Amino acid sequence: MKQTPDQWAKILLACGVASATATRWIDVFADEIKDGTFSKGDADLGDFLPNILHESMMLERLEENLNYTPEGLLATFGAARITPAQAQAFGRIAGKQAADQRAIANTVYGGDWGRSKLGNVAPGDGWTFRGRSPIQITGRANYERVGDLIGQNLVGIPDLLSQPRFALDACIAWWEDRIPDSMLGETTAIRKRVNGGTLGLAEVQALTIKAKAALEANHA
Repeated sequence: MKQTPDQWAKILLACGVASATATRWIDVFADEIKDGTFSKGDADLGDFLPNILHESMMLERLEENLNYTPEGLLATFGAARITPAQAQAFGRIAGKQAADQRAIANTVYGGDWGRSKLGNVAPGDGWTFRGRSPIQITGRANYERVGDLIGQNLVGIPDLLSQPRFALDACIAWWEDRIPDSMLGETTAIRKRVNGGTLGLAEVQALTIKAKAALEANHA
């Protein structure tokens, strides 16, 4: 069901989005999410909202933060995608060096893994097509696919995914393309599809309870 900006404000605030941030986003949500936007309406929204809120740090971040320490890099991506020596060279070390986020992206999203999993074929694709939008769309192939779905050249203009309206439109298109109706309500399975694993699962589960309650209260 289409929500007004005031209704979206109540929903986002109930989920824990900061007041000033909710104010920036409510018109975008009201404009982009209409009757028929999602194949299953609120059933989709109840799973969609928790994932995009978690991935974007409650709509505060539309670009991936790669400000990792060496230890964080190895724990997150594993030695198969970034060697201990690379992690030491590129990671953030207090009092010594800032994280080289471009090098990190090109390493962990590059090589054979990046080519097969993300369609990253050029040396700088890891950085160019790093995670963007509230759901953190990542990789050349995903940018191209979602760009085709929303009618935008995201490969040529990747920064569009850092602009709220394009970003939310892209998230919706990605969701409808990648999350089948049969998966709705299966929080763990959805989390694996969104994030590639179960990182953040507990937080998303807690947000799901809040989001579904807020949507139900909105229709009361």
